[in-house]
Amino acid sequence: DVAWDPNGNIFVSDGYGNSRVVKYDKNGRFIAAVGTKGNAPGQMNLPHGIATDGKGNVYVADRTNRRIQVFDNDLTFKAIYDNVGAPWSLCVTPGPHQYLYSSNSNPDNGNAEISAVTGEIYKMELDGTIVGKFGHAGKTLGAFSTVHAIDCRNDDELMVSEITSWRVQKLLFGAKAKAAK
Repeated sequence: DVAWDPNGNIFVSDGYGNSRVVKYDKNGRFIAAVGTKGNAPGQMNLPHGIATDGKGNVYVADRTNRRIQVFDNDLTFKAIYDNVGAPWSLCVTPGPHQYLYSSNSNPDNGNAEISAVTGEIYKMELDGTIVGKFGHAGKTLGAFSTVHAIDCRNDDELMVSEITSWRVQKLLFGAKAKAAK
């Protein structure tokens, strides 16, 4: 996955061949990297999704370790949020009060035991406090099957793509949801 900070720096979650996050400047010059394979703070096991907030903090979906890791803009470790299942994708809303969304995705191997405890999308404060969650594993509308990407360009709308259902769901909240009725 790829994310940009407010200054145009580029952050890449390099998880299939490596277990790291890499930072480049806006011209593509290498700045820094963090991460080796493991489960200690700063180590990762399949960093799959990545997002940045308005202050330049970096949020990494450390998928196989079942947690989100937070780094500052220089990729110095700050925190772990390990209460949101197995995050495959992240996004941070714009605006003065930002929220972090994270998917708790079931794997695409059809394991029914894991599917029973996955499928939600969590809405969090940037400090990791969960303010809500919705969804469950499945293929009906409002259910989720291996969320692979979340886009949250505004506070009232999410676009959620799923790789095992081969679809995108558009989710409306607040005023947009009321207007759509």
